[in-house]
Amino acid sequence: MDLLKGKEIMVWAYMDNTRMYQALRDYGDRISQIGLFSFKVNASGEIYESGVSIATGSTMRTYINKWPHITWLLTVSNDGTNSIFAALRDNANGAQDTFLTELVRIMEKYDFCDGIDIDLEKGDDYSTATASTAMFKNIYNVVKTYDRTKLVNICLPGMTSVNGSVGGENWCVYADLNSYCDTAAIMSYGMAWAGSAPGPVSPRSWLEGIYDYAVTVMTPSKVFLGMPAYGWNWRIHDTPENMGMTYRGVSQTYYAARHWLKGKYNFTGDAPPQPFIPFVAYWDNDNMVPYAFPHVYDFMEGQDATDYDYPQMGGTYNGRNYLVAYAKQQHTSFGEVAVERSGDDYNSSSGVITKYDGYVTLGENGSVTYTFTVDAAGTYDIAVRLCYPFWDKNAIYVSLDGSSVHFSEDRLWWPYWRSTFWITLKSGVALSAGTHTIVASVDVEGAQFYGFCVCSAFEECPSAGDATFTLAPRQFMDVNGDMVGPDTGFKLTLEMLRRKPDSALIWYEDFRDGLLTSYFTTLSGEWDVWQTPNSTSSRPYSQLEGYGQFAWQYSGFGDLHIRAQIIFPAGFSGKAGVFLDSLFCCFNYDSQCIELYEGNALKDSYNTSFSTTAKADLRDNPTIYTIEMRKRGTKVRVYSSSSNTLRFTATVSDVSGYAGLQSDSKVCCQLIRLGDAWTYEPYECFDVTMPDGSSATFGRIERSNATWDEEFQVFTLTSDVEESATRSESISSDYDFFHSDTMTDVVCGNDYTAVITPKDINIWISRLFLGDADGFSILYYQDVDSLVYWANQAAYRWGLKGMCIWSLGQEDMRLWEYLPKQT
Repeated sequence: MDLLKGKEIMVWAYMDNTRMYQALRDYGDRISQIGLFSFKVNASGEIYESGVSIATGSTMRTYINKWPHITWLLTVSNDGTNSIFAALRDNANGAQDTFLTELVRIMEKYDFCDGIDIDLEKGDDYSTATASTAMFKNIYNVVKTYDRTKLVNICLPGMTSVNGSVGGENWCVYADLNSYCDTAAIMSYGMAWAGSAPGPVSPRSWLEGIYDYAVTVMTPSKVFLGMPAYGWNWRIHDTPENMGMTYRGVSQTYYAARHWLKGKYNFTGDAPPQPFIPFVAYWDNDNMVPYAFPHVYDFMEGQDATDYDYPQMGGTYNGRNYLVAYAKQQHTSFGEVAVERSGDDYNSSSGVITKYDGYVTLGENGSVTYTFTVDAAGTYDIAVRLCYPFWDKNAIYVSLDGSSVHFSEDRLWWPYWRSTFWITLKSGVALSAGTHTIVASVDVEGAQFYGFCVCSAFEECPSAGDATFTLAPRQFMDVNGDMVGPDTGFKLTLEMLRRKPDSALIWYEDFRDGLLTSYFTTLSGEWDVWQTPNSTSSRPYSQLEGYGQFAWQYSGFGDLHIRAQIIFPAGFSGKAGVFLDSLFCCFNYDSQCIELYEGNALKDSYNTSFSTTAKADLRDNPTIYTIEMRKRGTKVRVYSSSSNTLRFTATVSDVSGYAGLQSDSKVCCQLIRLGDAWTYEPYECFDVTMPDGSSATFGRIERSNATWDEEFQVFTLTSDVEESATRSESISSDYDFFHSDTMTDVVCGNDYTAVITPKDINIWISRLFLGDADGFSILYYQDVDSLVYWANQAAYRWGLKGMCIWSLGQEDMRLWEYLPKQT
């Protein structure tokens, strides 16, 4: 029985510090493979020595001689410089030829080495994958031709699939590289870094995605699971530019992190006035990593709110509990109500009406009359409650004592379609004591009347709700045993997740309510909805499946943004995608292209790749492809991928008609979304009432070539450009931090209230931190428990060769006592 199977340990000798040599001296018997970080390559392919010295007489030579069981590799790095990677890959001016010759030269010079460790980072996209693989093949063959016993380790970015790099390193295709290495160290550290939002350097979700995939396309016994020995301390009391920093994060060894927890460091130059306070560390049981909040006096997650209003609702992602609103609701107030009547409580009617519980639907010549009595003469507001069930059932007349008002709505993106809404019939109208009459009459058949309210003060607005938090700062005990608090005051920092704007929503259909035949129609072929069987959910996961054309029952679509998430079942062939009248934007499975047709004419295409999903995975683990088109007049933009990447723009006829899904053969779809072609909903802005009673608005971005709708907080483009062209500010897909001014009236010992009121939807309220205005932070680091846990996952869950750690000398030295001896 091989007791070391899956338990080998690779490290890199990079730090060149006292602790690195201490680890080598005391624990070299726990290490199986070391990359000597001693060489760099330039764009000419020349290798030069830089880093840890391995010359005769160097300190490193002592341990090379002491530990012959270790596989000693010469690490060659490009320092993450894209131009060097590209020059080597493309053999620019013979750079790759020189590089290959140089590899042999350094192995000859340092003949003690067991081989080469290739650390080439920051390659390019998937289009360069073939050339990149060829370079690694050449490296492998040159090393083996020189000496078959020499080994090749390659350092690879974390990939969760082909084209699945979070850092853009899509040149890397694990399956293609598998044959050209003896071992592969996957650098699955760096998801969180100096410029990212705080979090685990190697979060569970990323690690699981990488290694679940890697073991299916690589030989598991070749692969090392990469883990960091380091962490980061992110300062979150202000913006990096105000702090004189490029990024908010500072790298921390384990022992630097421990100094923060023991109160040896602070944010005022490790000197007064900020007190020196020991802080407790927490354990992230999802990601199996410790973290702490130095100089934070109270903090809350989104769902810790003492109160929050619908449509705010709770959600959880990677162990983080947040609040979010996915759609606005109309918020109304009426003051004192004098009269309130429902739509079905009418006095008389004429024409065609259909009476339901609480409302009436107006048909041909339909009219309903209501009489009501006001007890006292005065000035009143009168509001009516309406519903437009569909885009062609969108207008109604309502009169008060013979004075008629016409209500109608033509905006496809208007947020109250298919739901009831209140609107002013008369504001500040003088009514005498006695009887008055309201009449609702048809303009467009199918509009619905839900009633009216006579009141003192009617107001309405669309609302995303709000959330109230109670914060309770208390003094801490410092290193001298004294109870202390901030010297300057407090700041409140809000951790929020914003998103790029999307087209103003017209319809979002995930088919969880079944096949809605009142709203959809089959123009051709056959369509049905599959739903998760035996689900206890009121809205179980569902997929539309079928072929032909499936459309909304409305033929008046013109300019439109339409998006679909497509799943190709096994055996699929032909085209599938979205259509608008004669325009068909599709995946052509047979040609592996994204294509746009007008009738039978191919307007443009984009080469890509996609695959079918096996029957066993179709419902629980499908491969999903997103396709979308935005039509504005005679221009169509075609996008694909979950990041909504623009692929091409084409000129077409200005058509209008039905819109929906189209497929040559049976296909599955889990989502179809309609949006406005010109109007966008931002997901960025929120108001805050601070603990000291002050208020601020955060996140709203200035835009050009756009007009603003104050009521609904949307903007409409005034020229045919991409939304990103209207702003100079980028929007991160990661958590952002927003900061109050210094609050001197907030003191330890009292409780305070903070209220967050999103002005937009799709903003995650993640966490609130009340901290010392002189500085506070989020600290994540690695300790022995974390590293041992993931070493065991490498061995027993994925059956890998072992774990690799970046880098020796940064780690919790207790780690080595818990790892097996390699000799």
